[in-house]
Amino acid sequence: MLKHWKIAGWMFISAGLLLSMILSACQSSLLRAGNPLIKSAPVIHPSETPTEIAPYPTQEPTNTAEVQEEQEMENITITIVFDNYPYQEGLGTAWGFSAFITYKNDNVLFDTGAGGSLLLSNMAALDIKPAQVQNIVLSHEHNDHTGGVQALLSAGANPKIFIPPSFSSGFKGQYNSQAEVIEVTPNMQIIERVHTIGEMGGSVPEQALVIDTTRGLIVITGCAHPGVDKMVLEAKRQYKEDIYLVLGGFHLGSATTSQVNEIIQALKQVGVKQIAPCHCTGDQAINQIKNAFGEDFIPVGVGAVIDIEL
Repeated sequence: MLKHWKIAGWMFISAGLLLSMILSACQSSLLRAGNPLIKSAPVIHPSETPTEIAPYPTQEPTNTAEVQEEQEMENITITIVFDNYPYQEGLGTAWGFSAFITYKNDNVLFDTGAGGSLLLSNMAALDIKPAQVQNIVLSHEHNDHTGGVQALLSAGANPKIFIPPSFSSGFKGQYNSQAEVIEVTPNMQIIERVHTIGEMGGSVPEQALVIDTTRGLIVITGCAHPGVDKMVLEAKRQYKEDIYLVLGGFHLGSATTSQVNEIIQALKQVGVKQIAPCHCTGDQAINQIKNAFGEDFIPVGVGAVIDIEL
């Protein structure tokens, strides 16, 4: 009788261990599924290995390469090409910001960093050719965001340039003869799924980009001089969707601990799910944001690639 009880006990314990392993695997899969893919360029999409092979296929075999290409075309990809924070080895860093956004056959270069030579060098390392750049959106008229424009044009780029209306007549006069310069308005579409919130006033007028994805809005800021919380709130007000990700410079380098905490609470109250600060955010503020957002904090710098599947 005692022998039978021992066997039953071992069977019960084994079943419990098996159930625990299954639940743990499921939980791990769900956690991974909730985060966007972030990689170092070049982006590599490994093909999936099927778990079962049907012995009698009912349709013609699918060209895996073609399917993969179609899926990649539907992704929004953001590549940071200029920043003062490093991410990928072999790329140069300097004070400033620039991000290259692609969707289907269209693209936008948001800001151009402080210097043309470093911008072009990083772009070459990331396999982005100047002639490919279709649109340039400049957040505000500071050299660490506009410094690479002339180098791009001289290297063969022929983009439309989208600027806030408050840009100086000198800047407009310099580039009007070299490219199509467009003054933005609120809700203006740059390419499909990519819009601007328009110029927000303040000591330094500035615009931010808004990308519409099935996960929610992505807001990209250059320096967020009007206040990153205010710019995110304006994006939500204009487009009436949840905020999935906020990325870019937050201009908190000289902010106090309490001021940064107020910004964090404001962003959480708006409903920001994930966050990726860089450029002028400041080390102390980045650490506070990292602690506050935990697993929803995304470390970025020059060379980081964020790939959002739609």
